[in-house]
Amino acid sequence: MNRFRQRGSECGPAVSSGRLVRGVVGAAVLGLAACYPAPVDPVGLPPTPPSFVRVPYVQQVTDSSASALWMSQPGSVDTAWYRVPEVDSTWTRAVVADHRYGTRRADFGSLPAASTVEYVVSAGGTRAGPHPFRTAPSEGTAGEDVRVLLFGDSGWGGPAQLELARQMQRDDWDLSIHVGDIAYNDGSEEDFTERHFRVYVPTLASTPFYPAVGNHDIRADGGQSYDGAFLWPEPFPGARYFAFRWGRIQFVSIDTSSMTDDVDGLRNGTGRQLDWLRGVLREASADSAVDWIITFQHHPMYSHAVGISGHGLDRSLRANLLPLFERYGVDLVTAGHDHHYERTWPIRDGRRVDDGCGPVHVLSGGGGASRYARDITNTTLLATAQRVYQYVELTVGADRIQGRTIDRGGQVVDEFSVRRYDGTTEGLPGRCSR
Repeated sequence: MNRFRQRGSECGPAVSSGRLVRGVVGAAVLGLAACYPAPVDPVGLPPTPPSFVRVPYVQQVTDSSASALWMSQPGSVDTAWYRVPEVDSTWTRAVVADHRYGTRRADFGSLPAASTVEYVVSAGGTRAGPHPFRTAPSEGTAGEDVRVLLFGDSGWGGPAQLELARQMQRDDWDLSIHVGDIAYNDGSEEDFTERHFRVYVPTLASTPFYPAVGNHDIRADGGQSYDGAFLWPEPFPGARYFAFRWGRIQFVSIDTSSMTDDVDGLRNGTGRQLDWLRGVLREASADSAVDWIITFQHHPMYSHAVGISGHGLDRSLRANLLPLFERYGVDLVTAGHDHHYERTWPIRDGRRVDDGCGPVHVLSGGGGASRYARDITNTTLLATAQRVYQYVELTVGADRIQGRTIDRGGQVVDEFSVRRYDGTTEGLPGRCSR
């Protein structure tokens, strides 16, 4: 039987009364004391190999390049190699350099698109690998369906997180997107090591991982540990938001958590991140080589949660982001923050619309963090909501995104389909008229 070391508990202030926000109840309960268990250190995981603090994991995979990150013991002499077996069985030695804040990095270049790559890392004589991963298809290429792992609010360390992690390992993924709160409680270096990197070793070794920053991920040291843990295509130095293309899919990671002018601008209606986001969405909407636009961020646009993990809705974020999503044809909006699962019907202008006439919103905040929402409200916008630990499997095809939501026991608790939404920039078909 697994045992977990408890680090005490936390109590927050009583939650204020809820308010109705454009048809969705602000998630709060009058007089509810927010006391809940603290994160724990997982027990029963395999030990980390000697010389490694974090074993290698693949990052920032494109159609022609990729990187691996890891953390080794001080003074370790590290090397890395990679190859593309279907092209050449010869191993190529990669240049190893420091990444950020104690993390090491090896870059793999001149890779063919949509191909299997293997890599090996050695730290202080201890070898990890070979680990395989797939490069992205060429931008604009219509190939096989893309399998995306979506989850959030995960890094708690308890049984639910470990059980979900074991379920994830049973599938092969093209990439993973995370909607924030990766490492509770404060996003320290130890939090990331113990509650993220040790938990998902097989998945992270072979699945490109793209994060959206959560509020708990950057509390310990201003985000230094978060910045050192991952690699993303920064549009500006220090930015924690980014966009990347995977074949005919445009992914956009939005930072709603950092205490910066960039993030404040999302709420004030002006600023660099908002201008950048508008430009990325406008360009993707006008690009005939983009079939799908998927955004991921920590704070949700819609939530029906009530209770400790029902934090309520950010009106200013909704006011500034939803018009962009709806205008430029974002197909799927994903978020976390509230510790439950829910999916809306397609929504446009604050009301339910037909399939393909507005974005679908999926809240995947049940990745392992304690605790569930105390209750779920209901409106005409809500397709389903459940107080379960879960992750979401997205299969992105030519004309549909098929979704399956998996609980800690491996059961499918929701299945859904998303139809392509073209936005409002060039007018909608008659079925989507106002």
